[in-house]
Formats: sequence, structure tokens, C-alpha cells
Amino acid sequence: MSLIPIICAYEVSSTVLTSVLSTAYDASSKIDSPPNLVLVTTADAAELQKYTKDTVTKVPVESLQYPFLGWDIGKIAQFLQENAPKTALDHTTFLVADEKTASDKDTLLLVYNIEDSQESIRLSAAYANSGAVSLSVATMDVDELRSLADDDGVYRGGPQHPPPQKGGKAPRKQL
Repeated sequence: MSLIPIICAYEVSSTVLTSVLSTAYDASSKIDSPPNLVLVTTADAAELQKYTKDTVTKVPVESLQYPFLGWDIGKIAQFLQENAPKTALDHTTFLVADEKTASDKDTLLLVYNIEDSQESIRLSAAYANSGAVSLSVATMDVDELRSLADDDGVYRGGPQHPPPQKGGKAPRKQL
């Protein structure tokens, strides 16, 4: 399993990122899903080679660098496609911390990039880890997440917002 990159395309504070990651990891621990998110703090391809499975970003987030300020998802996707395939980072699924993340202090943009085409959905912090992993390993796709999103287009766990529970009933598959 590859690590899911989080790219800051906007100056999101370390306090907000700590809160988002804490929420994501707490929700994932309830279903025995380990943390798989890493804040990418370099646009240097050689530095990406140093990332390992143990490079997961831990909380609290203390120091930040913003090498991707102002990048759009197409440019981020291209960067990951060109520089991440032989690293511990997933190069098809990534999260973007943007201006909306800074203002609502909860949501991230989840992006799936395949064959130079990006699909995305905004999701709440509680689903940042588990939702990104589900997309990465193809147990869910962006269309399924969209079909379960709230009226504002944010995925918060489905229409009734059932929290994930280890050993609980699996959500019904949308066909």
C-alpha cells in the first residue's frame, strides 16, 4: 500500500492540518485502518525518493513548507505522475489542502488521476484517510463517493452519516 500524499496548494496553518489529520486518524483507527497520509513538503524529485512507508505524517504538524502554492490539480497530478511512481507515494490518488480547507478547517479535495484525467470530490477530515485509501485500492470510486455526498458536494460518510465501526455491517454497494 502506498502512502497518500497531501499537497498544500494554499497556506493552510499547521493547526488546521493537525486538526484534519487527528480527525482522519481517529476515524480510521475505529476500523483498524492505519494512518497512510503524508504531507509532501518538497517538490524535489530526489527528495521524494527518500519517503518510506514510515514517512506517515504524525500529529501535531509542527513545521511546514509550501512548495506547491498556487498549483492546480492538473499540475500536481503531472508532478506526481512524473516523480512518484517509484517512491512510497501513491501517484494516482492524492489529497489537496486548499483555500477551502483553510476556511472550513475540515475538508480536503480528494483527487484521482488516471491517464491525464482528474476526478475529484471534497471530503470531510473524518474520511480523509479511509476515503483516500478506498479510492487508492479501488474499493470505491469517485462516482460512488459523489453519489453519497451531501447536497453541498462534500462526502461525509453517506446520506445518514454512519460512522465506520469495526465489525459492523458494511455499507451497501451502490450500483
